[in-house]
Amino acid sequence: MMSVYVKTNSFRATPYKSLINYKEIKEKALAHSHLLLKTWLPNGVIKAHEYIALNPTRHDQHLGSFRINMRSGQWADFATSDRGGDLIALLAYLDHSTQSQATHKISSLLGLEAHHVR
Repeated sequence: MMSVYVKTNSFRATPYKSLINYKEIKEKALAHSHLLLKTWLPNGVIKAHEYIALNPTRHDQHLGSFRINMRSGQWADFATSDRGGDLIALLAYLDHSTQSQATHKISSLLGLEAHHVR
């Protein structure tokens, strides 16, 4: 099992770590891919098992080159070399954030809780 450890600040002097199970979040994100993709890329369409949308990170005007596989989570923009292996990587790409930040955001969107440890 692979976990992502992220330090977060609290009101106490002692920092805490939020324990996020990366594999669990990845699987839950995939199970809710339709909801997440409609939220992140609202003008997309579904064809077979792919979600096709405009890429908001560039001046994309036509559907077709930016595709997300809803079964595997893999995604690619075939007009560029941008690609990734799961929905966590996709959100990090879209938000210009780290995968750790994206994991926390997806966890929050899906109502999953982080376990806080010292």
